[in-house]
Amino acid sequence: MKKLIIELPDKDHSILERIARDQKRRLPDLTCLLLARGLESFFCETSVSIKKTPDEYTKEETEQIAKNAELEKTEGWIQLPYEKQQEMGWKCITEWITNHIHVNGKWVDPLVEPLAERIETYAIDGAKDA
Repeated sequence: MKKLIIELPDKDHSILERIARDQKRRLPDLTCLLLARGLESFFCETSVSIKKTPDEYTKEETEQIAKNAELEKTEGWIQLPYEKQQEMGWKCITEWITNHIHVNGKWVDPLVEPLAERIETYAIDGAKDA
């Protein structure tokens, strides 16, 4: 686990402590909740994309990447129409995670919303090192 630390003037820290107490929360828990809700609010209309790390690819994606690499060795591959490449089993695997993707007619957020939900859970249930 890693820590996030912010520095505040004593007066502002005191105000946040009193707000936490009023809300029947510990200050670290309130801070987690504020971060979670802030992430959702800040990125609800702002797009962000980050490059995947190797552990963020699913087993299926990793297998498809290997399959794509083999298919791409096919003679004349680059000249084949995209539809033909797909018929042969090639599928696009993105290297990026973004918070705004269009799936089956609706917008979904596989990046910020799950992060915010996890952070909120840390405030409620305590952080568990994954």
